Amino acid sequence: MRISVVVLAVVLLVLGAAGPALAMDGSMCTHDMITIGSLHDCVKNAVEMGHIDNAGVGQSLLAKVDAAQAAYARGQSDVAIQILQAFVNEVTAQAGHHIDANHAQHMIDHAQSIIDHLR
Repeated sequence: MRISVVVLAVVLLVLGAAGPALAMDGSMCTHDMITIGSLHDCVKNAVEMGHIDNAGVGQSLLAKVDAAQAAYARGQSDVAIQILQAFVNEVTAQAGHHIDANHAQHMIDHAQSIIDHLR
């Protein structure tokens, strides 16, 4: 009986410690495809969820993503890559300030995957 109580206490402690991490992961955007459009949705979701806490930063990032999409649609993949690299630079600069650090890394990874695909 005493062992069961100790085991239960340990399980509850472990689940309690993992709970915030699981909730945080659940708030990340999910996407099946790595596209510029899905990056737009990811940034929009980050603003809506409060992972980006400054409207100007959110608008700036969305403008970069939209400009990259427009460049890509014109057949200018190199320009799209340059704009996405500027996006990564801005997210890096704002990580831990106006962008939640964990979500910033997610957006950087997302953008880098698109850049790698466009090369």
